[in-house]
Amino acid sequence: MGFFANGALATIVPSIILLGGLVTDLRMHKIMNRWVAVSIILALVNAYLFYSWSGLEQGAIAGAIVLVVMVPLVLIGALGAGDMKLLFAFALTSTYQEVFSVFVFSIIWGGLIGLGMAIYRGQAKRLLGNTMRILTAKPRDPTTYHRIPYTVALVLGWATFLLFGVRQGGLF
Repeated sequence: MGFFANGALATIVPSIILLGGLVTDLRMHKIMNRWVAVSIILALVNAYLFYSWSGLEQGAIAGAIVLVVMVPLVLIGALGAGDMKLLFAFALTSTYQEVFSVFVFSIIWGGLIGLGMAIYRGQAKRLLGNTMRILTAKPRDPTTYHRIPYTVALVLGWATFLLFGVRQGGLF
């Protein structure tokens, strides 16, 4: 552990990264590359200050895993590239266990949010059709996409991890 090692303080920067992405996503319907660049710098500084070189190593492993898992999801249209870049920046502050836990929690939240929005808008059948196309990697008509601001799910996934997962060491 580094000089500033304190678990609660170490969660401030990852929270700022996700909340900043949430604000830009809700305001502009995209995650700005400038915010991602600032987030990467904040993440690297945070990892080093709190966990020294081992923090940078863990962050690099977590970031690589995010890219390996999320690039295919971006390519099939299940997630946006901005969401992937934001989660990559977040991963640089974390371990792969934390990122995996947050990602799983965010998938659950994203599903609940998407389902709730679809039901509210009377689009449940369209959501089911798009979900089946994503799962089977079939081409889709972009005009029928059911989009949600996934940063909401990421923030809720992080909050869920902080409330429940951190006590258990994540989902591993």
